Amino acid sequence: MMSDSIINLCRQVVQPEDRIVAAVSGGADSICLAHALKEVCTLLSARLFVAHVNHQLREKSAEEDARFVCRWAAEAGLPRVLLRIDVPHQGGESVQHNAREARYQALAQACQHFGANKLVTAHHADDQVETFLLNLLRGSGSRGLQGIPHQRPLNRGVLVLRPLLDVTRRDVEEYCHKHGLQWRTDPSNSSLDYQRNRIRHHLLPLLREYNPGIDGVLINTINNLRLDQEVLADLTRRALAEAEILSPLPFAPRALSLSCLAKLPRGLQHRLVLELLPQDSQSQHVEAVLALMGAATGGSVDLPRGQKAYRLHDSIAFGPSPPEDIAPEVSVPVPGQRQWGPYRVIVSLTDFPGSRHFYLPTGIQSIIIGSRRPGDYFHPPGGGKKLKSYMIDKKIPRWIRGTYPVLRTGAEIFWVAGLAADSRFNRAAPGKSKIYIKLEPKGGEVNGK
Repeated sequence: MMSDSIINLCRQVVQPEDRIVAAVSGGADSICLAHALKEVCTLLSARLFVAHVNHQLREKSAEEDARFVCRWAAEAGLPRVLLRIDVPHQGGESVQHNAREARYQALAQACQHFGANKLVTAHHADDQVETFLLNLLRGSGSRGLQGIPHQRPLNRGVLVLRPLLDVTRRDVEEYCHKHGLQWRTDPSNSSLDYQRNRIRHHLLPLLREYNPGIDGVLINTINNLRLDQEVLADLTRRALAEAEILSPLPFAPRALSLSCLAKLPRGLQHRLVLELLPQDSQSQHVEAVLALMGAATGGSVDLPRGQKAYRLHDSIAFGPSPPEDIAPEVSVPVPGQRQWGPYRVIVSLTDFPGSRHFYLPTGIQSIIIGSRRPGDYFHPPGGGKKLKSYMIDKKIPRWIRGTYPVLRTGAEIFWVAGLAADSRFNRAAPGKSKIYIKLEPKGGEVNGK
């Protein structure tokens, strides 16, 4: 009966004319998946391909796994590709994280190679339970406690699908026995160097002593959390639409209004912040960001993946660290493009996506981009003002004032990117022509101020 259930689960992710890559490690779960998918794809006139990723972490046994998968795929008449990746050997959980990142990059290449629109992996219910406990112990918060998603986009053209998430490891092995399928066992699955394995071999057996049905309880908990998430996600989207504002920091383009954030219940504050944090952020990162609400202007918090949160006068901004050194001024041809510090400056005589326009002197050959100069004066909305005074009025912390890109025509400022444009260059006038400019920093476009 379970054999039929697995076939039916796989049938739910296959449509006629699909081109599907199955990620096959050689273990019982992936061999079961590939076998069931082959049955379904044959029935529905879909194409199935096999991709095996060799992480090159286990030398001899890894090569044996690769040969086993290639031989199995050949016997099954399935096109296959073997991908070898280099994973930094940092030990413990970090090497597992790096391996996962590199594996999906390689599988994306396999999908491109075969022209596939779907990538199917063999994650099952035991993986789901282990992931839940792993994230619980890490303090991942509600996002991590939803476990492994049944589907997610891999990239713009490929969907990752996991049809076996409700199937146990025992069910998988029963399927393999019924169909006479052999598989390989990864010796690293027994190593207690990895927390996932300690959960599998130590924690879960202990929990089963308290409740033999704990696996089902945890699966139900995950499913309930996911249902709650659907409701909370809608509330979060609406609150984020009101609270998110343009950041005044050119290198940290997203920000939350402090006044809007302060009006929300603590739980919704938590979720809004989480939306703007890097993917692998945890509860302690959210709490650290929320603590900035009571901090002085200029405070900051380090986040995963080299990102930071910044306490500004009336907002909290999110993005990478500011440039360490102020780059020298650069002349950018009109039209043309140049690099200035972390920014690529693009200048055109015609409109293009993401650009904004200015009215600059007709026939201008170049513009200048650099940081502010002593005594700088310009005309933002409201009248002429020293740039330093304008930044003070806007509560821009002293330590980031020099990071704003200042664009000039000759000696005249026409745009302080991310802060304000000079009103004299925002409208048509005799002797001026429309010029289109875009700044592309790492991590997002400069906002339209």
